[in-house]
Amino acid sequence: MRHRETPYKQRTKRRVQNGANMEALVLSCSTGGGHNAAAKAIVEQLKEHHHHVVFFDPYSLKSKHLAHQVGETYIKTVQMAPRLFGLIYKIGKAYSNMQHILPIDSPVYLVQKKSAQRLKAYLDEHHFDAIITTHLFCGEILSQLKRQNYQLPPIYFIATDYTCIPFEEEIEVDSFVIPSKDLEAEFKKAKVKAKEILPFGIPTKKGFHEPIAKNEAKRKLGLDENKKYILIAGGSIGVGDINETIDTLQTFLLSHRDHELIILVGNNLHLYEHLQLKYEGFKKKHLIKMTDQMPDYMKASELFISKPGGLSSTEAAVSNIPFVIVNPIPGCEDKNAQFFTSHKMAYWAKDIKNELLPCVVKALDRENQECMLFHQQKTINPYAARDLVDYIEKK
Repeated sequence: MRHRETPYKQRTKRRVQNGANMEALVLSCSTGGGHNAAAKAIVEQLKEHHHHVVFFDPYSLKSKHLAHQVGETYIKTVQMAPRLFGLIYKIGKAYSNMQHILPIDSPVYLVQKKSAQRLKAYLDEHHFDAIITTHLFCGEILSQLKRQNYQLPPIYFIATDYTCIPFEEEIEVDSFVIPSKDLEAEFKKAKVKAKEILPFGIPTKKGFHEPIAKNEAKRKLGLDENKKYILIAGGSIGVGDINETIDTLQTFLLSHRDHELIILVGNNLHLYEHLQLKYEGFKKKHLIKMTDQMPDYMKASELFISKPGGLSSTEAAVSNIPFVIVNPIPGCEDKNAQFFTSHKMAYWAKDIKNELLPCVVKALDRENQECMLFHQQKTINPYAARDLVDYIEKK
């Protein structure tokens, strides 16, 4: 009697036929671009190693609309009420600290119940050798399945901020990947539920650390090789008064005629149209919509000015570009700013009107630049994605 092949055997046969070594599932959510950027860096590295990868937002198992709605709700909250977000962050941190005394599941954990059942149904039909996630919500969903004793492959959670954010300590995974070895004590103090803490760093795409001459990057982007560029980004969420940043820098540009601004507005069409109209007569600006050439813009520029998202800050350090921090979102981004400034990897203009220009002048000073870039290279691992994939393969 001929036995019917199980789905596991069918997928294993396909893996051998396709020359793939491993079946990997990568999960993220669209609450800001950083989580997805880190996830895509892992996907890029896995594919380069000829593994088969599936990447999606677990909320999309219900509908793409739900996945979009979750992301949009988060982003609008941060954009419209950053101080409220900061207050919620503080409450969450206090709640996390109380869990050691009163071990009660957080609302963030409890709200994932239906999503956990949808992911379970998906995993019943699909075999994976490893699951990697870059988002708290995905970690909570997987933790629910672990508590149900559902059979799961090794789970790798990647922290994408330079601090242990609220509720990360209740995630149950096999490996917790953190941004730096200097943060091990903080994550251990938070008692994260993982068999091991791996200080590999935050994964970034290869383009950020691959060497390219400044003039070559300018040619690729169609920029004037005789000009010097200051790159401005508000992050994927676009929090902060970018108008005040541009207005303040116009004073600098009056005395530095060879400098121009590159302003990244992403997919914020309203902001793009507003800046086009407001600065219509200002010739020394380049407005850039959504782009996949961020590494080239980093390499073509003299200076990067941005809010300190975990990913954007890491990308700046990996690109080895002088970095000035503005407009952090209260909470985790304050911690990112503190980490980067305490490690001498950036300057922080806490008051744009009074502190931005001095920070820009300091960051463009050759001696200060050398110090900043040295500490970026010393502190940040540009090969975090490769190191994690190598580790997973060995396991």
